[in-house]
Amino acid sequence: MPRHVLVPVDGSDRGFAGLEYCLASFPDASPIALFVADPARDHTATVGSSESTAERAKERGQRVLERATERADERSRELRTELRTGTPHTEILAVADEEGVDHVVLGSHGQSPITRPFLGHVSEAVVRRSSVSTTVVPETTAAIRDRDLPGEILVPLDGSEQAEAALAYALETFPDASHTAFHALDLPFDRPRSQVEGTYLEAILEDRERRAEEILESATRLADERGTTLETETATGAPATAIVERVESGGYDQLVMGSHGRSLAARLFTGSVAERVARRSPRTVTLVRGAPV
Repeated sequence: MPRHVLVPVDGSDRGFAGLEYCLASFPDASPIALFVADPARDHTATVGSSESTAERAKERGQRVLERATERADERSRELRTELRTGTPHTEILAVADEEGVDHVVLGSHGQSPITRPFLGHVSEAVVRRSSVSTTVVPETTAAIRDRDLPGEILVPLDGSEQAEAALAYALETFPDASHTAFHALDLPFDRPRSQVEGTYLEAILEDRERRAEEILESATRLADERGTTLETETATGAPATAIVERVESGGYDQLVMGSHGRSLAARLFTGSVAERVARRSPRTVTLVRGAPV
């Protein structure tokens, strides 16, 4: 269960949706709302001296943090606030390190002409560089408020330690949720089973199916140890695409999955699927780094 949660807010509805998710999902956590005044990108500032622009950016930040405090008050929650000046993602990561934060929750912004929800440059940088687990909220504040969190959670599994850590996080953090473990059969061919029977491709298919069965059986044992019921599902397709399609079609409320480790090799390999899912998912995505504390 996260204890020290950082929630960057920028005055947008998606930013406040991240705060709404944090307050609803982590009732025992100590949240910090952070606004980073970036005079170079503050479009509300009028033309004038650099000092005037910086002051206007800070004033706007104060107003945003006051609104964040009001939202926390509505839930009878205490909220620390922090105002920084600089490059947003750099300051977010710095505050997370300085304050001993164990979780970051932030809204995603912008629209891609290719995919539907798409991370903004700040969210993207935080997701890639954060050393702690991160939750990305692509939904509106109203949608988060209407959702009965934690709800139904989809946990994609691939047999890695990071994926197992994600499942443990979901089971321990949200014991009252409905959990489903999901494995995507990533096959090197696109043919129905009837066309691969009796060929060398059948052996590949059977090997992947055995691997999926082992992964989901291990997940079920992990849930049993915690006295939790776990549903299991499989689907065929590239992992990122299959995960997003299952979230869309299954009516899930959020998604929890393992992310990359700190090494460069791990970031390049396992991080790519997690980041693609975070970019495309219509539901909130938590990327878990390491075993839960």
